[in-house]
Amino acid sequence: MSLAESPCAKRARVQQLQLLLQENRRELAQCRQRVARWAAKRGNLGLTSAGQKAVLACYCLSNYNSAIATKLAQQLSDLERSSPQFPSEPLVQSLFRETNLGELMRLHSDDDDWTKARNVAVRFVAEVKTVDYVHSQNSLHGVAPTSAEVFAHFAQTRSGGLPEVLPSRDYIKKWAAGWRKRFGIRRAALPMAIPADAPSLRAKVKCFWKMLAFQRGPEACDGREILYLNVDETSVPYTARPAIGCVINRKQYKGSGLPAVPHAKIQPAGRRGTFTYCAVIASNTGIQPALPHFLVSTGTRLSSKVVKAFKCLPKTQLQVLRRKSAWVTSDLMIAILQEVAKALEPFLHQFRPVLLLDGAPAHVSEAVMRAARKLNISLVYIPCGATSLCQPLDVYAFSSFKQYLRQKYHEHRQTATDGLPSTLAWLWQLGQAPRQFFCSKSWAKCFRGVGASGKASDLHSVLASFMEHPTCLPASSKPTSEDVRLIWPQNRRMKYAYACLYDGED
Repeated sequence: MSLAESPCAKRARVQQLQLLLQENRRELAQCRQRVARWAAKRGNLGLTSAGQKAVLACYCLSNYNSAIATKLAQQLSDLERSSPQFPSEPLVQSLFRETNLGELMRLHSDDDDWTKARNVAVRFVAEVKTVDYVHSQNSLHGVAPTSAEVFAHFAQTRSGGLPEVLPSRDYIKKWAAGWRKRFGIRRAALPMAIPADAPSLRAKVKCFWKMLAFQRGPEACDGREILYLNVDETSVPYTARPAIGCVINRKQYKGSGLPAVPHAKIQPAGRRGTFTYCAVIASNTGIQPALPHFLVSTGTRLSSKVVKAFKCLPKTQLQVLRRKSAWVTSDLMIAILQEVAKALEPFLHQFRPVLLLDGAPAHVSEAVMRAARKLNISLVYIPCGATSLCQPLDVYAFSSFKQYLRQKYHEHRQTATDGLPSTLAWLWQLGQAPRQFFCSKSWAKCFRGVGASGKASDLHSVLASFMEHPTCLPASSKPTSEDVRLIWPQNRRMKYAYACLYDGED
Protein backbone atom coordinates (compact mmCIF):
# COMPACT_ATOMS: atom_id res chain seq x y z
CA MET A 1 0.00 0.00 0.00
CA SER A 2 1.48 3.40 -1.11
CA LEU A 3 1.82 6.16 1.42
CA ALA A 4 0.07 9.53 0.80
CA GLU A 5 2.39 12.40 -0.34
CA SER A 6 3.43 14.53 2.61
CA PRO A 7 2.60 18.29 2.69
CA CYS A 8 6.35 19.14 2.56
CA ALA A 9 6.85 17.07 -0.57
CA LYS A 10 3.80 18.69 -2.19
CA ARG A 11 5.14 22.17 -1.35
CA ALA A 12 8.55 21.34 -2.82
CA ARG A 13 7.00 20.00 -6.02
CA VAL A 14 4.83 23.08 -6.43
CA GLN A 15 7.88 25.36 -5.94
CA GLN A 16 9.79 23.38 -8.57
CA LEU A 17 6.93 23.72 -11.07
CA GLN A 18 6.73 27.46 -10.37
CA LEU A 19 10.46 27.85 -11.08
CA LEU A 20 10.10 25.95 -14.37
CA LEU A 21 7.15 28.15 -15.34
CA GLN A 22 9.12 31.33 -14.59
CA GLU A 23 12.06 30.04 -16.66
CA ASN A 24 9.76 29.23 -19.59
CA ARG A 25 8.23 32.71 -19.38
CA ARG A 26 11.68 34.31 -19.47
CA GLU A 27 12.69 32.23 -22.52
CA LEU A 28 9.47 33.18 -24.30
CA ALA A 29 10.03 36.86 -23.54
CA GLN A 30 13.63 36.68 -24.80
CA CYS A 31 12.44 34.90 -27.94
CA ARG A 32 9.86 37.63 -28.60
CA GLN A 33 12.55 40.26 -28.13
CA ARG A 34 14.88 38.50 -30.59
CA VAL A 35 12.06 38.19 -33.15
CA ALA A 36 11.21 41.87 -32.71
CA ARG A 37 14.85 42.90 -33.09
CA TRP A 38 15.23 40.71 -36.20
CA ALA A 39 12.03 42.15 -37.70
CA ALA A 40 13.34 45.66 -37.02
CA LYS A 41 16.69 44.81 -38.61
CA ARG A 42 14.98 43.34 -41.68
CA GLY A 43 13.09 46.60 -42.04
CA ASN A 44 16.34 48.54 -41.66
CA LEU A 45 18.45 46.69 -44.27
CA GLY A 46 19.62 44.10 -41.77
CA LEU A 47 21.53 46.75 -39.78
CA THR A 48 21.69 47.35 -36.06
CA SER A 49 21.09 50.83 -34.68
CA ALA A 50 24.84 51.43 -34.58
CA GLY A 51 25.18 50.11 -38.14
CA GLN A 52 22.49 52.49 -39.41
CA LYS A 53 24.26 55.45 -37.82
CA ALA A 54 27.58 54.35 -39.36
CA VAL A 55 25.97 54.14 -42.84
CA LEU A 56 24.31 57.57 -42.42
CA ALA A 57 27.61 59.05 -41.26
CA CYS A 58 29.40 57.51 -44.25
CA TYR A 59 26.77 58.92 -46.61
CA CYS A 60 27.20 62.43 -45.20
CA LEU A 61 31.01 62.41 -44.88
CA SER A 62 31.48 61.08 -48.45
CA ASN A 63 29.63 64.11 -49.89
CA TYR A 64 26.46 62.05 -50.24
CA ASN A 65 28.08 59.32 -52.31
CA SER A 66 25.46 56.60 -52.15
CA ALA A 67 27.79 54.00 -53.76
CA ILE A 68 30.31 54.23 -50.89
CA ALA A 69 27.56 54.20 -48.24
CA THR A 70 25.98 51.16 -49.90
CA LYS A 71 29.30 49.25 -49.79
CA LEU A 72 29.51 49.86 -46.03
CA ALA A 73 25.87 48.86 -45.53
CA GLN A 74 26.45 45.60 -47.45
CA GLN A 75 29.48 44.77 -45.29
CA LEU A 76 27.55 45.42 -42.05
CA SER A 77 24.24 43.83 -43.06
CA ASP A 78 23.17 40.46 -41.65
CA LEU A 79 20.88 39.73 -44.61
CA GLU A 80 21.67 37.44 -47.52
CA ARG A 81 22.33 38.98 -50.92
CA SER A 82 19.21 37.30 -52.30
CA SER A 83 17.01 39.11 -49.76
CA PRO A 84 14.88 41.96 -51.21
CA GLN A 85 15.92 44.10 -48.23
CA PHE A 86 19.65 43.62 -48.86
CA PRO A 87 21.23 47.10 -49.02
CA SER A 88 21.19 48.83 -52.40
CA GLU A 89 21.66 52.47 -53.37
CA PRO A 90 17.90 53.27 -53.49
CA LEU A 91 17.37 51.65 -50.07
CA VAL A 92 20.29 53.56 -48.53
CA GLN A 93 18.97 56.84 -49.96
CA SER A 94 15.52 55.97 -48.56
CA LEU A 95 17.08 55.35 -45.12
CA PHE A 96 18.66 58.81 -45.25
CA ARG A 97 15.38 60.49 -46.22
CA GLU A 98 13.42 58.74 -43.47
CA THR A 99 15.90 59.72 -40.73
CA ASN A 100 14.95 62.72 -38.59
CA LEU A 101 16.98 65.84 -39.48
CA GLY A 102 17.58 66.50 -35.79
CA GLU A 103 19.17 63.08 -35.45
CA LEU A 104 21.47 63.78 -38.40
CA MET A 105 22.54 67.09 -36.85
CA ARG A 106 24.07 65.13 -33.97
CA LEU A 107 26.66 63.64 -36.37
CA HIS A 108 29.36 66.08 -35.22
CA SER A 109 28.30 66.11 -31.57
CA ASP A 110 30.12 64.46 -28.68
CA ASP A 111 27.45 61.78 -28.35
CA ASP A 112 29.17 58.40 -27.84
CA ASP A 113 27.04 56.52 -30.38
CA TRP A 114 27.55 59.09 -33.12
CA THR A 115 31.25 59.38 -32.30
CA LYS A 116 31.66 55.65 -32.89
CA ALA A 117 29.62 55.86 -36.08
CA ARG A 118 31.70 58.80 -37.29
CA ASN A 119 34.94 56.90 -36.64
CA VAL A 120 33.66 53.85 -38.57
CA ALA A 121 32.59 56.06 -41.48
CA VAL A 122 35.89 57.99 -41.62
CA ARG A 123 37.83 54.74 -41.60
CA PHE A 124 35.68 53.17 -44.32
CA VAL A 125 35.82 56.22 -46.61
CA ALA A 126 39.63 56.22 -46.25
CA GLU A 127 39.72 52.51 -47.15
CA VAL A 128 37.61 53.12 -50.27
CA LYS A 129 39.87 55.98 -51.35
CA THR A 130 42.83 53.67 -50.81
CA VAL A 131 41.24 51.19 -53.23
CA ASP A 132 40.96 54.03 -55.77
CA TYR A 133 44.64 54.84 -55.15
CA VAL A 134 45.67 51.24 -55.90
CA HIS A 135 43.51 51.23 -59.03
CA SER A 136 45.15 54.42 -60.33
CA GLN A 137 48.64 53.09 -59.55
CA ASN A 138 47.87 49.83 -61.39
CA SER A 139 46.26 51.32 -64.47
CA LEU A 140 48.12 54.61 -64.93
CA HIS A 141 51.62 53.81 -63.69
CA GLY A 142 51.82 50.02 -63.91
CA VAL A 143 52.77 49.80 -60.23
CA ALA A 144 51.46 47.41 -57.55
CA PRO A 145 51.83 49.35 -54.24
CA THR A 146 53.26 47.49 -51.25
CA SER A 147 51.35 46.98 -48.00
CA ALA A 148 53.38 49.74 -46.34
CA GLU A 149 52.61 52.22 -49.14
CA VAL A 150 48.92 51.33 -49.06
CA PHE A 151 48.75 51.75 -45.29
CA ALA A 152 50.56 55.09 -45.48
CA HIS A 153 48.01 56.35 -48.02
CA PHE A 154 45.15 55.07 -45.83
CA ALA A 155 46.54 56.75 -42.70
CA GLN A 156 47.13 60.03 -44.54
CA THR A 157 43.60 59.99 -45.99
CA ARG A 158 41.99 59.17 -42.65
CA SER A 159 43.80 61.75 -40.50
CA GLY A 160 44.86 64.33 -43.09
CA GLY A 161 48.56 63.62 -42.63
CA LEU A 162 51.07 60.87 -41.95
CA PRO A 163 51.38 59.76 -38.32
CA GLU A 164 54.67 60.55 -36.60
CA VAL A 165 55.27 56.87 -35.88
CA LEU A 166 54.00 54.12 -38.15
CA PRO A 167 52.73 50.87 -36.58
CA SER A 168 54.83 47.73 -36.57
CA ARG A 169 55.36 45.72 -39.71
CA ASP A 170 53.23 42.84 -38.40
CA TYR A 171 50.32 45.21 -37.71
CA ILE A 172 50.52 46.66 -41.23
CA LYS A 173 50.58 43.17 -42.79
CA LYS A 174 47.56 42.11 -40.72
CA TRP A 175 45.65 45.29 -41.60
CA ALA A 176 46.50 44.94 -45.30
CA ALA A 177 45.34 41.29 -45.35
CA GLY A 178 41.95 42.25 -43.88
CA TRP A 179 41.60 45.24 -46.21
CA ARG A 180 42.38 43.12 -49.28
CA LYS A 181 39.84 40.50 -48.21
CA ARG A 182 37.08 43.09 -47.66
CA PHE A 183 37.57 44.76 -51.04
CA GLY A 184 38.55 41.78 -53.19
CA ILE A 185 42.14 42.84 -53.89
CA ARG A 186 44.79 40.21 -54.50
CA ARG A 187 48.50 40.35 -53.74
CA ALA A 188 50.43 39.84 -56.97
CA ALA A 189 52.90 41.40 -59.36
CA LEU A 190 51.63 43.10 -62.51
CA PRO A 191 52.63 41.29 -65.71
CA MET A 192 54.94 43.12 -68.08
CA ALA A 193 53.66 43.95 -71.54
CA ILE A 194 54.50 46.36 -74.30
CA PRO A 195 51.77 49.04 -74.39
CA ALA A 196 49.38 48.27 -77.23
CA ASP A 197 47.91 50.79 -79.60
CA ALA A 198 44.25 49.98 -79.00
CA PRO A 199 42.83 51.38 -82.29
CA SER A 200 45.54 49.58 -84.29
CA LEU A 201 44.94 46.31 -82.43
CA ARG A 202 41.18 46.61 -82.98
CA ALA A 203 41.83 46.97 -86.71
CA LYS A 204 43.96 43.80 -86.61
CA VAL A 205 41.23 41.86 -84.80
CA LYS A 206 38.69 42.96 -87.40
CA CYS A 207 41.02 41.63 -90.13
CA PHE A 208 41.21 38.33 -88.21
CA TRP A 209 37.40 38.20 -88.12
CA LYS A 210 37.32 38.96 -91.85
CA MET A 211 39.63 36.01 -92.54
CA LEU A 212 37.36 33.75 -90.46
CA ALA A 213 34.28 35.06 -92.30
CA PHE A 214 35.93 34.23 -95.63
CA GLN A 215 36.36 30.61 -94.50
CA ARG A 216 32.63 30.46 -93.75
CA GLY A 217 31.66 32.14 -97.01
CA PRO A 218 30.70 30.63 -100.38
CA GLU A 219 34.14 31.19 -101.98
CA ALA A 220 35.88 28.84 -99.55
CA CYS A 221 32.96 26.53 -98.78
CA ASP A 222 32.88 23.16 -100.55
CA GLY A 223 29.85 21.64 -98.84
CA ARG A 224 31.73 20.19 -95.89
CA GLU A 225 31.35 21.33 -92.32
CA ILE A 226 34.15 23.52 -90.97
CA LEU A 227 36.34 21.90 -88.34
CA TYR A 228 38.21 24.56 -86.39
CA LEU A 229 41.62 23.59 -85.00
CA ASN A 230 44.12 25.45 -82.86
CA VAL A 231 47.77 24.46 -82.38
CA ASP A 232 50.01 26.24 -79.89
CA GLU A 233 52.94 25.58 -77.59
CA THR A 234 53.39 26.09 -73.86
CA SER A 235 56.20 25.33 -71.46
CA VAL A 236 56.00 22.48 -68.95
CA PRO A 237 58.62 22.49 -66.14
CA TYR A 238 60.80 19.49 -65.49
CA THR A 239 59.67 19.74 -61.88
CA ALA A 240 56.35 21.39 -60.98
CA ARG A 241 56.46 23.85 -58.12
CA PRO A 242 55.05 22.53 -54.80
CA ALA A 243 51.34 23.01 -54.23
CA ILE A 244 50.13 25.24 -51.40
CA GLY A 245 48.70 23.24 -48.50
CA CYS A 246 49.02 22.50 -44.78
CA VAL A 247 52.52 22.72 -43.26
CA ILE A 248 53.42 21.86 -39.65
CA ASN A 249 54.83 24.72 -37.61
CA ARG A 250 58.61 24.54 -37.28
CA LYS A 251 58.37 24.60 -33.48
CA GLN A 252 56.61 21.23 -33.52
CA TYR A 253 59.56 19.62 -35.33
CA LYS A 254 61.93 20.10 -32.39
CA GLY A 255 62.59 16.79 -30.66
CA SER A 256 60.38 14.85 -33.09
CA GLY A 257 63.24 13.29 -35.02
CA LEU A 258 61.91 14.77 -38.28
CA PRO A 259 63.93 17.12 -40.51
CA ALA A 260 64.35 20.54 -38.94
CA VAL A 261 63.10 22.28 -42.09
CA PRO A 262 60.55 20.40 -44.26
CA HIS A 263 61.13 20.76 -47.96
CA ALA A 264 60.04 19.35 -51.32
CA LYS A 265 62.86 17.44 -52.94
CA ILE A 266 63.90 17.98 -56.55
CA GLN A 267 66.59 16.47 -58.71
CA PRO A 268 69.54 18.76 -59.50
CA ALA A 269 68.75 18.59 -63.22
CA GLY A 270 65.11 19.47 -62.57
CA ARG A 271 65.76 22.79 -60.89
CA ARG A 272 65.69 24.72 -64.16
CA GLY A 273 64.45 24.10 -67.68
CA THR A 274 61.21 23.11 -69.36
CA PHE A 275 59.73 20.83 -71.96
CA THR A 276 57.68 22.29 -74.82
CA TYR A 277 54.16 20.91 -74.91
CA CYS A 278 52.40 21.37 -78.27
CA ALA A 279 48.64 21.02 -77.84
CA VAL A 280 45.98 20.54 -80.53
CA ILE A 281 42.28 21.23 -79.90
CA ALA A 282 39.27 20.89 -82.22
CA SER A 283 35.77 22.32 -82.27
CA ASN A 284 34.30 18.80 -82.56
CA THR A 285 34.38 16.62 -79.43
CA GLY A 286 34.20 13.41 -81.49
CA ILE A 287 37.45 14.25 -83.31
CA GLN A 288 39.40 15.52 -80.29
CA PRO A 289 40.45 12.01 -79.05
CA ALA A 290 42.10 11.28 -82.41
CA LEU A 291 44.32 14.38 -82.42
CA PRO A 292 48.01 13.99 -81.53
CA HIS A 293 49.89 16.08 -78.97
CA PHE A 294 53.64 16.61 -78.88
CA LEU A 295 56.29 16.96 -76.18
CA VAL A 296 59.58 18.44 -77.38
CA SER A 297 62.74 18.08 -75.29
CA THR A 298 66.48 18.27 -75.68
CA GLY A 299 68.41 15.03 -75.96
CA THR A 300 70.42 15.91 -72.85
CA ARG A 301 67.28 16.24 -70.71
CA LEU A 302 65.50 13.13 -71.95
CA SER A 303 67.73 10.13 -72.45
CA SER A 304 66.97 7.63 -75.19
CA LYS A 305 66.53 5.02 -72.46
CA VAL A 306 63.65 6.98 -70.88
CA VAL A 307 62.01 7.57 -74.26
CA LYS A 308 62.22 3.86 -75.12
CA ALA A 309 60.70 3.00 -71.73
CA PHE A 310 57.88 5.49 -72.40
CA LYS A 311 57.17 3.86 -75.78
CA CYS A 312 56.84 0.50 -74.02
CA LEU A 313 54.00 1.86 -71.89
CA PRO A 314 50.36 1.76 -73.15
CA LYS A 315 50.11 4.02 -76.18
CA THR A 316 48.72 7.53 -75.78
CA GLN A 317 48.16 10.48 -78.13
CA LEU A 318 51.36 12.16 -76.86
CA GLN A 319 54.38 11.91 -79.15
CA VAL A 320 57.76 12.55 -77.47
CA LEU A 321 60.35 14.22 -79.69
CA ARG A 322 64.06 14.41 -78.77
CA ARG A 323 65.88 17.20 -80.57
CA LYS A 324 68.89 19.47 -80.19
CA SER A 325 66.60 22.25 -78.96
CA ALA A 326 63.23 22.24 -77.27
CA TRP A 327 62.10 25.18 -79.45
CA VAL A 328 59.56 24.52 -82.19
CA THR A 329 61.09 25.25 -85.62
CA SER A 330 59.55 25.45 -89.09
CA ASP A 331 60.68 21.90 -89.91
CA LEU A 332 59.11 20.59 -86.71
CA MET A 333 55.93 22.56 -87.40
CA ILE A 334 55.65 20.91 -90.82
CA ALA A 335 56.04 17.50 -89.16
CA ILE A 336 53.30 18.42 -86.67
CA LEU A 337 50.97 19.47 -89.50
CA GLN A 338 51.62 16.17 -91.26
CA GLU A 339 50.72 14.20 -88.12
CA VAL A 340 47.56 16.28 -87.61
CA ALA A 341 46.54 15.75 -91.26
CA LYS A 342 47.14 12.02 -90.89
CA ALA A 343 44.87 11.92 -87.81
CA LEU A 344 42.14 13.83 -89.70
CA GLU A 345 42.09 11.59 -92.79
CA PRO A 346 39.06 9.50 -91.63
CA PHE A 347 37.00 12.68 -91.16
CA LEU A 348 37.87 14.69 -94.28
CA HIS A 349 34.81 13.49 -96.22
CA GLN A 350 32.65 15.38 -93.72
CA PHE A 351 34.87 18.15 -92.32
CA ARG A 352 37.09 20.85 -93.82
CA PRO A 353 39.93 21.71 -91.39
CA VAL A 354 40.63 25.39 -90.64
CA LEU A 355 43.68 25.84 -88.42
CA LEU A 356 44.21 28.90 -86.21
CA LEU A 357 47.86 29.77 -85.63
CA ASP A 358 49.62 32.67 -83.96
CA GLY A 359 52.40 34.69 -85.57
CA ALA A 360 55.34 32.84 -84.02
CA PRO A 361 58.33 32.66 -86.40
CA ALA A 362 58.01 28.87 -86.71
CA HIS A 363 54.36 29.24 -87.82
CA VAL A 364 54.62 31.92 -90.50
CA SER A 365 57.40 30.61 -92.74
CA GLU A 366 56.65 30.04 -96.41
CA ALA A 367 57.45 26.34 -96.04
CA VAL A 368 54.78 25.94 -93.33
CA MET A 369 52.14 27.74 -95.41
CA ARG A 370 52.87 25.66 -98.50
CA ALA A 371 52.87 22.44 -96.48
CA ALA A 372 49.46 23.29 -94.98
CA ARG A 373 48.08 24.04 -98.44
CA LYS A 374 49.41 20.74 -99.75
CA LEU A 375 47.73 18.95 -96.82
CA ASN A 376 44.41 20.74 -97.56
CA ILE A 377 44.47 22.60 -94.23
CA SER A 378 43.28 26.21 -94.43
CA LEU A 379 45.29 28.59 -92.25
CA VAL A 380 43.93 31.61 -90.35
CA TYR A 381 46.56 33.61 -88.52
CA ILE A 382 45.91 35.39 -85.23
CA PRO A 383 47.19 38.99 -85.27
CA CYS A 384 50.48 39.76 -83.60
CA GLY A 385 49.75 41.13 -80.11
CA ALA A 386 46.22 39.71 -79.95
CA THR A 387 46.88 36.12 -78.85
CA SER A 388 45.62 36.86 -75.32
CA LEU A 389 42.30 37.88 -76.91
CA CYS A 390 41.91 35.64 -79.97
CA GLN A 391 43.86 32.41 -79.45
CA PRO A 392 41.54 29.71 -77.98
CA LEU A 393 44.32 27.79 -76.20
CA ASP A 394 45.69 30.93 -74.55
CA VAL A 395 42.28 32.26 -73.54
CA TYR A 396 40.60 29.05 -72.38
CA ALA A 397 43.01 26.14 -71.96
CA PHE A 398 46.59 26.67 -70.86
CA SER A 399 45.92 28.24 -67.45
CA SER A 400 43.68 25.37 -66.28
CA PHE A 401 46.02 22.87 -68.02
CA LYS A 402 48.95 23.98 -65.87
CA GLN A 403 46.79 23.78 -62.75
CA TYR A 404 45.93 20.21 -63.76
CA LEU A 405 49.65 19.38 -64.17
CA ARG A 406 50.54 20.89 -60.78
CA GLN A 407 47.84 18.80 -59.11
CA LYS A 408 48.99 15.61 -60.83
CA TYR A 409 52.63 16.25 -59.89
CA HIS A 410 51.47 16.82 -56.29
CA GLU A 411 49.73 13.41 -56.37
CA HIS A 412 52.89 11.76 -57.72
CA ARG A 413 54.92 13.29 -54.88
CA GLN A 414 52.58 11.70 -52.33
CA THR A 415 53.19 8.19 -53.68
CA ALA A 416 56.80 8.44 -54.89
CA THR A 417 59.74 7.21 -52.87
CA ASP A 418 61.04 10.10 -50.74
CA GLY A 419 58.56 12.37 -52.53
CA LEU A 420 60.67 12.50 -55.68
CA PRO A 421 58.80 11.41 -58.85
CA SER A 422 60.97 9.89 -61.56
CA THR A 423 61.31 11.36 -65.03
CA LEU A 424 59.48 8.38 -66.52
CA ALA A 425 56.58 8.80 -64.07
CA TRP A 426 56.27 12.48 -64.99
CA LEU A 427 56.48 11.62 -68.68
CA TRP A 428 53.75 9.01 -68.24
CA GLN A 429 51.53 11.61 -66.55
CA LEU A 430 52.09 14.05 -69.41
CA GLY A 431 51.05 11.25 -71.74
CA GLN A 432 47.67 11.05 -69.98
CA ALA A 433 46.96 14.77 -70.49
CA PRO A 434 45.44 14.44 -74.02
CA ARG A 435 42.81 12.04 -72.69
CA GLN A 436 42.30 13.21 -69.11
CA PHE A 437 42.36 16.96 -69.73
CA PHE A 438 41.87 17.87 -73.38
CA CYS A 439 39.29 15.19 -74.17
CA SER A 440 37.31 15.91 -71.00
CA LYS A 441 36.26 19.37 -72.24
CA SER A 442 34.30 20.72 -75.17
CA TRP A 443 36.31 23.34 -77.07
CA ALA A 444 33.57 24.49 -79.47
CA LYS A 445 32.72 27.41 -77.20
CA CYS A 446 36.38 28.55 -77.29
CA PHE A 447 36.28 29.01 -81.06
CA ARG A 448 32.91 30.74 -80.91
CA GLY A 449 34.27 33.02 -78.20
CA VAL A 450 37.00 34.40 -80.47
CA GLY A 451 34.63 35.08 -83.39
CA ALA A 452 34.58 31.84 -85.40
CA SER A 453 30.78 31.65 -85.33
CA GLY A 454 30.34 35.11 -86.85
CA LYS A 455 28.00 36.16 -84.03
CA ALA A 456 28.92 39.10 -81.82
CA SER A 457 26.85 37.65 -78.97
CA ASP A 458 29.22 34.64 -78.77
CA LEU A 459 32.38 36.70 -78.09
CA HIS A 460 33.98 36.19 -74.69
CA SER A 461 33.57 39.15 -72.33
CA VAL A 462 37.15 40.48 -72.45
CA LEU A 463 37.27 40.49 -76.26
CA ALA A 464 33.81 42.05 -76.53
CA SER A 465 34.78 44.78 -74.07
CA PHE A 466 38.06 45.50 -75.86
CA MET A 467 36.27 45.74 -79.21
CA GLU A 468 33.70 48.10 -77.63
CA HIS A 469 30.82 45.57 -77.76
CA PRO A 470 30.24 45.23 -81.52
CA THR A 471 26.72 44.43 -82.66
CA CYS A 472 27.86 42.44 -85.71
CA LEU A 473 31.04 40.93 -87.17
CA PRO A 474 32.42 41.45 -90.70
CA ALA A 475 30.51 39.80 -93.55
CA SER A 476 32.08 37.19 -95.78
CA SER A 477 34.50 38.71 -98.31
CA LYS A 478 37.94 37.82 -99.56
CA PRO A 479 40.68 39.58 -97.51
CA THR A 480 42.90 41.95 -99.45
CA SER A 481 46.68 41.98 -99.28
CA GLU A 482 46.46 45.11 -97.10
CA ASP A 483 44.21 43.24 -94.66
CA VAL A 484 46.62 40.32 -94.43
CA ARG A 485 49.61 42.64 -94.04
CA LEU A 486 48.15 43.96 -90.76
CA ILE A 487 48.35 40.48 -89.21
CA TRP A 488 52.13 40.10 -89.28
CA PRO A 489 54.82 41.63 -87.04
CA GLN A 490 55.90 45.10 -88.20
CA ASN A 491 59.42 44.40 -89.42
CA ARG A 492 58.86 40.96 -90.90
CA ARG A 493 58.91 40.55 -94.68
CA MET A 494 55.89 38.47 -95.67
CA LYS A 495 55.61 39.02 -99.45
CA TYR A 496 54.87 35.35 -100.00
CA ALA A 497 52.06 35.14 -97.44
CA TYR A 498 49.10 36.35 -99.52
CA ALA A 499 49.96 34.09 -102.46
CA CYS A 500 50.26 31.07 -100.16
CA LEU A 501 47.03 31.77 -98.30
CA TYR A 502 44.75 33.11 -101.05
CA ASP A 503 46.17 31.83 -104.32
CA GLY A 504 47.85 35.15 -105.12
CA GLU A 505 44.62 36.85 -106.20
CA ASP A 506 43.88 40.31 -104.84
